Amino acid sequence: KRESADGSVILIAPNALTTIQSLVYAGRLDYSIKDDFTAVSKLASYPFGLAVPVTSPFKTAGELREQLRAKPAMASFGTSGAGGMAHFSGVLFGQVVGVPWTHVAFKGGAPLITDLIGGHVPVGIDTLIDQIEHHRAGKIRILGTFSTQRYSLAPELPTLAEQGVPLPNVEGWFGAFVSSKTPKATVTRIDQAIGKVLANPELKAKMNKLVIDVTYLPSDQFAKAQAAELVQWAPVVRDSGFKPD
Repeated sequence: KRESADGSVILIAPNALTTIQSLVYAGRLDYSIKDDFTAVSKLASYPFGLAVPVTSPFKTAGELREQLRAKPAMASFGTSGAGGMAHFSGVLFGQVVGVPWTHVAFKGGAPLITDLIGGHVPVGIDTLIDQIEHHRAGKIRILGTFSTQRYSLAPELPTLAEQGVPLPNVEGWFGAFVSSKTPKATVTRIDQAIGKVLANPELKAKMNKLVIDVTYLPSDQFAKAQAAELVQWAPVVRDSGFKPD
């Protein structure tokens, strides 16, 4: 916001910051992602997964949904922390299935995975980046992804939507931003340069090994997607009742 508007300073940020934190801390921040920044390019994205211990009786999201409805008082899910994308993805899941289950916030993804492997938490929601290795090793079971289509880097995983839980698309992403005072021509120049870099097959291969997909969007399209995401998540964050410390 306060940096030079000549394009020499570029913010690379996840939507956990630009979307979710903008909503969680609305009215408490000294900047606006919509007014103080210009979306330059979307860089890459990754889905979130809903996983259970490998010893869990649930093999599908449908089975989990029915159990939550049968015993709502016992329903809970863990994430790597409160007030993040995973937290609100769980809230959204509960809204869709009609069960406001309890959120358990862990201090990071590693403790969550450890307790999920040990069977100490019934459900864990996190990025596929953190879950997939343990799923493929048979240590946890990912029931589905919070996406409308199967993820190209893990096509064996069904979506929650195809299992009867009609969720909107949920993804984590990284994007590039500059000061809103940056001239349009400068934004275009940076955007085009980023597009060329992301088209490099070697870079794509390295990103894919991390289970991150290169999903470049140019400035105009990225700005529209960012605005739509803010609209999508605003009622979820509001209705969750979550208040940051």
